[in-house]
Amino acid sequence: MTAARYPDDPDLTELVGELTLNSKEFASLWAAHPVQKCIPPSRAFHHPLVGAMTLTNEVMELAQDEGQRMALFAAAPGSSSAAALRLLADLSAAPARDRTQVPASD
Repeated sequence: MTAARYPDDPDLTELVGELTLNSKEFASLWAAHPVQKCIPPSRAFHHPLVGAMTLTNEVMELAQDEGQRMALFAAAPGSSSAAALRLLADLSAAPARDRTQVPASD
C-alpha cells in the first residue's frame, strides 16, 4: 500500500528491488500482491474511574503536517466500553460546567 502511495520514491523503489533480489519469500509475496486494508486493532484499557474498556485504534496521517499522525480510539456502539467512555466524558466535563456557572447576584 505504501509503494502505491509513493510510486516515485527512489528509496522505496530501491528497497523493494533489493528485497526482491535477496528474498525468495518477499519476491513471491510481492508478485502475488496480497494487499488489503488493515483492520484497526482493538486494545484493552483499564481506567481507574470507569474500569475496563475495549477500544479500536485508528491512526490517521495528517496530510498538511508530514510525519505527524493522530490516533483515534472508539468503542463499539451500545457496548459497555461505549458507556464507560460516555461516563468518562461526563466526569471530565463536570469541572468545566462548574466554572461556566455564574453565581447569583444579591
